[in-house]
Amino acid sequence: MPLYEYFCEDCQKEFTLLQSTDANKAETKCSECGSQKTQHKFSSFAPKIVGKPLADLQKPVTVDDFPNKDVFKLPPPGLR
Repeated sequence: MPLYEYFCEDCQKEFTLLQSTDANKAETKCSECGSQKTQHKFSSFAPKIVGKPLADLQKPVTVDDFPNKDVFKLPPPGLR
């Protein structure tokens, strides 16, 4: 479940809730004062990238990075 950020108009506090993606954000109550005058804030996220380390992703891609290097030996389409 993702974390969602909110702002309460009554007590002027920001708060974060762990909610289901199908939760009705318009009905969310403030965790500080219980008011329903809350605004869902747009927030960023940090995805987890699985695979090569970041240092490997910063170098230019070469033919050696592809699993089937023979594909580059094929003639261009229409020139056979």
